[in-house]
Amino acid sequence: MIGVFDSGVGGLCAYREIRKRLPLCNVIYLADRRNAPYGTKSKEEILKFTETNIKLLKSCGAERILIACCTASTMHHLLRGEEKEISIPIITPAAKVAAASGRKIAVIATRHTAASGAFSREIAKFSDSEVCELDEQPLVSLVERGNRDGRVSAECMEYLRGLALRVKESGAEALVLGCTHFSHLEIELGRLLPEVRIVSPARVGAIMLAEEIKAVQENGKVIYKVAR
Repeated sequence: MIGVFDSGVGGLCAYREIRKRLPLCNVIYLADRRNAPYGTKSKEEILKFTETNIKLLKSCGAERILIACCTASTMHHLLRGEEKEISIPIITPAAKVAAASGRKIAVIATRHTAASGAFSREIAKFSDSEVCELDEQPLVSLVERGNRDGRVSAECMEYLRGLALRVKESGAEALVLGCTHFSHLEIELGRLLPEVRIVSPARVGAIMLAEEIKAVQENGKVIYKVAR
């Protein structure tokens, strides 16, 4: 079984991508809405939420867990033991893709993720691209209120137009949706920024996880296992 968690609906983009690529695999999704949003919490609180979510999913039978939350992913290096071993943070694979996407990269993220500089550090491992990290915390609440998947309010569109202007002013060739909530607005952002490559950590992380899972036949049934 695969586990996926986020602070709310953001990680559903990753969940859907996994279901598409591994249709017969059992997948469980956890939305920690009680503690949402993560982006405004302290480092200690976010680490606690991350550890708790991983342990809960593991107790439900999850053998591999996608941390479908960029804010929680910044805590992965602080995890210990099996919690760290079985979990995958989505920042690293997204940073690798972003690094190959342009010399100037903009990252829109929650307050915590932007302040942590996590994407800048990870991208620097793969290229010397210039990175601009923008705190777009208000956008999380707009998505949680139902502005997602092609259905956005006038208020949300006004915010997105301002965001697009900030990205253009940064001179970015690539835009990283550094919060999985923002993946729900990928269509609108693509229309506003047609010349900018958009990188979705939710999708990239889900693809990476799916690629390390292989399907094998056992007693006439399809069984998914982690490729070694």
